[in-house]
Amino acid sequence: MYPYSELNTVHLEVTTKCNARCPMCLRNVLGGKVNPHLPLTELSLADVKKIFPVQFLQQLHRIYLCGNYGDPMMATDTLEIFEYFRASNPTIHLEMFTNGSGRSEDWWMQLAKVVNRVRFSVDGVGDTNAIYRRGTKWPLIMRSMKAYFSAGGAAEWDYIVFQHNEHQVEEARALSKELGFSAFNVKKTGRFFSNTKSTVKDMQEVLNPDGEVEYYLEQPTNPAYRNKALAKEEQIVSEFGSLKSFLAQTPIDCKVAKEKSIYVSGQGHVFPCCWTANQMYPWYLPEKSAPIWKMLNALPGAADALQAKKHSIQEIIEGVFFQKNLPDSWNIKGFENGRLFVCGKTCGQGFDAFRAQFQESEARV
Repeated sequence: MYPYSELNTVHLEVTTKCNARCPMCLRNVLGGKVNPHLPLTELSLADVKKIFPVQFLQQLHRIYLCGNYGDPMMATDTLEIFEYFRASNPTIHLEMFTNGSGRSEDWWMQLAKVVNRVRFSVDGVGDTNAIYRRGTKWPLIMRSMKAYFSAGGAAEWDYIVFQHNEHQVEEARALSKELGFSAFNVKKTGRFFSNTKSTVKDMQEVLNPDGEVEYYLEQPTNPAYRNKALAKEEQIVSEFGSLKSFLAQTPIDCKVAKEKSIYVSGQGHVFPCCWTANQMYPWYLPEKSAPIWKMLNALPGAADALQAKKHSIQEIIEGVFFQKNLPDSWNIKGFENGRLFVCGKTCGQGFDAFRAQFQESEARV
């Protein structure tokens, strides 16, 4: 994929724990009960020091803490981990993604002194934010933002647009200016997509912990706020018969192979990206039955071959999973033959719902 010496970026998920129940996140079942397959865990400062020795940190340009399942503010040692990274590499770019609904004012003020930037994921103004960010509290979010900015922190605001909050985009943009955000990013989610049916959908049900439907999330009515990649489905189906058939054969251009980055999970597993790692625990499949497990179980030691608490990151990156098995799968046509669906969906040419999320960003000096 790429040599260890060229690795420059780490996406670290320091914990799988979260205070929110976002319906489009695989850590819970459509906003209801917690994913029964997901280990709820976190990396300690001691774990991080073992996985990321000083010499390794000095070759990196960027580390960002962003949840595949969890929110980094929920981990016990997040602040201390950032301080360790900063002390080990004073010029490294440190960033955190969060819903902001937690921690003390002092914690946020201390964080502002260590990181380069925080990206607050807030999808509404007032109570509308919790329609998607279920479990978050608006007063806590505002308190966190203000405390962080009071200590000189730099931040961007990511705003996912749904039908229920599209009327508040400009109100949120104005508030972001008032608070001091350096950018306001309108995010056009690519998650109105059924992974089980491989089709785009207009709405998604939201469940309570008992599995009962409470309400639905719907795509924005304004086409300008819709993900343009998802809008290609009809054209793709007319040419290839189905979106799944297209993704099974389209050339794969791996994003992280070009970026020279890796993802480290809250358990300590090292993957090229969060998307492949996300396939370990889908709640909608029997436990450990997703296609990624066939690839993992073929490794010496199975998933432990990617465990950074047992093997160095260099050893993992130079191993067969990174250098042969996964890259070879990109050249395979047909998911039944070994191509991973997640690779076709995320990095397949001609359908990039991830990139299409950020087609409007307002950066400020």
